[in-house]
Formats: sequence, C-alpha cells, structure tokens
Amino acid sequence: MKYLSWQKCPARFRAMTGYDLSEFNDLLTYFESAHQSYLRYHTMSGKIRSGQRTCVIYANSPLPCIEERLAFILSYWKLNPLQEQHADLFSMTQKQCYEFVHGLGEVLQRALKMAEVVPVQDNKALQSVLSKIEAPQDKLLLHDGTEREVPRPVDDDLQKDRYSGKKKKHTVKNAVIIAACCIILYVSPTFSGKVHDKRIADNCYTIAEGFTLFQDTGYQGYTPAGVKIIQPQKKPRGKELTKEQKTANQKISAVRVRVEHAIGSVKRYRIVKDECRLRKNNFVNSIFLWCAALHNFRLKTRPFHYENNLT
Repeated sequence: MKYLSWQKCPARFRAMTGYDLSEFNDLLTYFESAHQSYLRYHTMSGKIRSGQRTCVIYANSPLPCIEERLAFILSYWKLNPLQEQHADLFSMTQKQCYEFVHGLGEVLQRALKMAEVVPVQDNKALQSVLSKIEAPQDKLLLHDGTEREVPRPVDDDLQKDRYSGKKKKHTVKNAVIIAACCIILYVSPTFSGKVHDKRIADNCYTIAEGFTLFQDTGYQGYTPAGVKIIQPQKKPRGKELTKEQKTANQKISAVRVRVEHAIGSVKRYRIVKDECRLRKNNFVNSIFLWCAALHNFRLKTRPFHYENNLT
C-alpha cells in the first residue's frame, strides 16, 4: 500500500499528501467518522442507497483501509495528476479512480466540516465570526484576491468572461480574508478572472467597525465605515516616493505578506494551482474552499503565533 511505503520517509509523505504524518493522523479521526456516515447512506459513486447499511471495506478493494483512502484523496488534490496516472499509482482502473476521487472527495469535505475548519462563504456568517473576536490585538485582518487557471471554455461568451488580461489565461478568482495568525476566515464565491478584487469586496462582504484591515493598492478606494485601512503608498506618476514613505511601505508589506503566505499554503494543493480538469458537482467553484479548510486544519494542529511588528 502507498500509505505504508510513504510513511517510511517523512519528506515523501509530506510531498505526496501535503501533511505531516501527525497532521494526517489528526485528520484521519474525522475522516473515518465521515467515511462511515457517508457510506451508510450512499455508494462510492454517490448514489443513494435504498436502505442503511454498515460500511465494510472489502479485502480485495484497491484501497483496503481507511488510511489508504485518505492518502489517496489527499495525494490526488496535492498532485492533480491525470486519473489514468493516479489509477496506475494505486493499482486500479481509471473508472474506479473516478468513483473514488468524487466519493472520497465528498467524505473529505464532510470530515473538514466536522473539524470546524471550513471558512465561511457569506457575509452574514462572516459578521458572526468577526463578532466573536473581542481582544483588540486580534482585530487585525488582511484580504486579497487570487486567480487559478481553468480549461478554456467552449462557449464564446464564457471564454470572454473568464479571460484574465492580467494572467493572459482563462481563470476564476476567489477573495480571502485572513486573521493575523494566517487562519482563513472567509472565502468568497468563485468569480471569473476578469472581475476586479475591489468589486468582489464591494459586493460580497463587509468588515465590522473597530477592525484594522491591511490591503494592497488594488483596493484603492475601499474604505468601510469605522475600519482602519492600512495599505502601501502608491508612487505618484512621474515622481518618486520619499525615503520615509518607502520605509513605511516596507513595514506594511512585512505584515501584509501573511495573506500571500496563506494563499500560497492553500496552493500547495496543485488542484487549485494548476488547471483543474474536474467538472462534476460544480467542483471548480468549490475546491478552493476545501483546500483552504485543509490549510486551516494544518494551522489548527500547529498554530502560528503572531506578534504585531507594525509600529
């Protein structure tokens, strides 16, 4: 089994699944519970069973244990391989790989919900999350947008809609809001890549009064009421920034880079970094949320301790 061979080398295990073995075992508890509950009422292909049944993993299954099944789906999201390639890696047919990818993907999503690490996706839920933050030192947020490549659409109108002049590719975009500790609190709905970050912010979410919000110059003019906005000073046309302005920008960037680190951590899963080929169950629009949840779970097991270094 691949799980047994990978765990002999910690570096390879992390490279193949995105998790250390200890983090993998922490997630395995939730995954096993979700696996039992899902397969009690559904088949692996997603069909609803006519009655309840106890989940039994047969000895001749290509994935004969729960550890192998979690390793299978994590490695698929981490590596984003062709299904024929992934099927060969786990000694199964491409048809079996297709069913396991979607079935175990649903199980993993349920496991992440059980672990309570899934970012919120609507403004009402975001306000509820922000209302629970009381300590003044924790009322520091950062937001940014991120694009990811998708296959070139067949429809002409959709081609124009999804073409990003910035990336020179067909992309979709999500906005994220993170806490200073790099936990992702909010992931926006998925938009076409040509939609501007500020437009997403204006239409999808608001920041509660009393918070400090770090943003880049792409959000110029985004100033929610009662929120302290901190962003770098843009260089005036035909002029240069003063030495004091450059120093201030460096200090702001030292804090704002955390949102880039969080997005980079999510994109260690190649399925949201490279072109995503899956279309079933609105997969392209939802996968970034679940990879953000995997990022949050990893931080939950080894939290990042934040020190405010902005004077």
